[in-house]
Amino acid sequence: MKKHIAMALIAAAMLCSCGKKEANSNLEFPQTTWDMSMEEAMEAWGVTEETVKNYDSDDAFVIEEYELFGEKTESIKFEFYDFEGDGEQKLAQVFATYPADADMGHVSEEMQKVYGEPDPDVTFYYPYSALETLKAYEAKEPDSVTNWALGSVAEVIPADERKDYREPWEFYQYGLNEENWDQFIQDSRLVRISLLTDGGWNRVEFNATNKWIYETIQHQLSEGQ
Repeated sequence: MKKHIAMALIAAAMLCSCGKKEANSNLEFPQTTWDMSMEEAMEAWGVTEETVKNYDSDDAFVIEEYELFGEKTESIKFEFYDFEGDGEQKLAQVFATYPADADMGHVSEEMQKVYGEPDPDVTFYYPYSALETLKAYEAKEPDSVTNWALGSVAEVIPADERKDYREPWEFYQYGLNEENWDQFIQDSRLVRISLLTDGGWNRVEFNATNKWIYETIQHQLSEGQ
């Protein structure tokens, strides 16, 4: 009898541990990985050229009214970019927009189940900003931005190679220069998720642009380009 009870307890413990959901440490968008092409991401989401919006664009597609993190979205836009210039596009950004009456507190709770606790100390810059000067995003309202993020760019670039990365990075980040470069790489994260209710937005952003820029420049430098 004791043996049967012990076996039952072990089995129950195994079931509990299997049921636990590990946090997504790569900060990937649901059902996708960052290295997916457009075709792979569409397949992962079960959509086709005929069922998505904006498929006439060669670097993005949009799906509408899908539930995400417990609330129905208005749209989810997947953006891809060929960072290497070899014709191979990678998933770079995803923007999920929710209607005005969506419960974004519920969205935040569901996201924390997947990605863990938010990071309260995240500064970010939008790539390809039209601004002539480099400017970090500034929230207009308190507590209107919640972030999750991986390590800073500065952590992955060796100190003696930083100057080699700066000039090619300026192609992607307008306003970047020698004076603000050190601050930029300290602030900027390789991958970032942001939940924004700022300025009337109900939006979740997934951004791996810095990850791909870093890997592209690293490859170029190793190839002597």
